[in-house]
Amino acid sequence: MEEDHLNESESIITLRIPLSHENLREELNLFKELKVFFKEYNKPIEDIDFIIRNLESQIEIFSNDNHIIPDEEKIMKQIVKHPYFKNPGDYPIRLLTILKYLKKKGFNMHYKDIDIYIDNLIQKVDGVKKVGRGLYIKSR
Repeated sequence: MEEDHLNESESIITLRIPLSHENLREELNLFKELKVFFKEYNKPIEDIDFIIRNLESQIEIFSNDNHIIPDEEKIMKQIVKHPYFKNPGDYPIRLLTILKYLKKKGFNMHYKDIDIYIDNLIQKVDGVKKVGRGLYIKSR
């Protein structure tokens, strides 16, 4: 719902719900349940539908049997060898920096949605916390 269409007795509430990429199917179920309640109380569901479509597309990408997924173990070993992860600083590292590093090391970065795949791998590294969109920080 846009602010232009609001009458004086209405306002917009913004929710920030962190997404767990560990189990996208559970996240998808959460938003589907939320959609049921929104419908029940006659609330607009366009934003929830958008989130549901995005989650379904992410699940489809990695559950498709025909989709070739790069070797997780080899990529994880190389990510850990990155100078930032060997000697972390007080600043975050960008996903783009890690993707460029992996490409320089000879990994094929031409897979569909490789950024989502690498994002999930980076978050599996011990001590790494996602602090923003495409930004990670590792505790010492």
